[in-house]
Amino acid sequence: MRQGNGLNFQLFNCRINKLADRRPVNEFIPIEGTEYAIRYSSLSPNGLCRGSENANTLLLEGTFGADWGACAQGDNIFLNEYTTTDFGLLLCDVVRIDLPTMTKTTLYPDSVLRGRCASGELVVVSGCLLPADFPETDSLCRLYRLASREMADRPEGGTVLFLDPQTLEEVYRVEDPHVFAGDFEARYLSHTLSEVTA
Repeated sequence: MRQGNGLNFQLFNCRINKLADRRPVNEFIPIEGTEYAIRYSSLSPNGLCRGSENANTLLLEGTFGADWGACAQGDNIFLNEYTTTDFGLLLCDVVRIDLPTMTKTTLYPDSVLRGRCASGELVVVSGCLLPADFPETDSLCRLYRLASREMADRPEGGTVLFLDPQTLEEVYRVEDPHVFAGDFEARYLSHTLSEVTA
């Protein structure tokens, strides 16, 4: 410890290992057994691809996610699309990609597609921030919730929506303050809609 001008301060040694280590990313995640997949790569653009892992064509560039849910239905693919704000919040919207025209439509902003339930309905968690943003403790998340059209008047957590995959009609909804709890799959995805609503 050193002293000077009546102040005490401690000197620390700090070592950072592999600061410049660049780890290559190359992930190829097929979508429900179709010829389509999501590609994450540090060498090629990310996005929706068609073809095999070693011979594919980029159809639509974007930061799409197949980690929680990506569903194919007829000529449509439903995906999570991730964006980052200037303040570092990671946001997610549920989008539909029309395959014949390769047009993207945002269906549910500030929402996450979690997959299908056992009877085939799409399961979307709407009006929520991702756990990676630490919404319970980050003040920026509270500010974002106040400004969000999707979340301003909703309680903490989110709304679990069940959608008919053909028509996208909402067939059931339930408010859930613990939408990102570890038992989400057991509570919603592993059951049929009739079991969830019973």
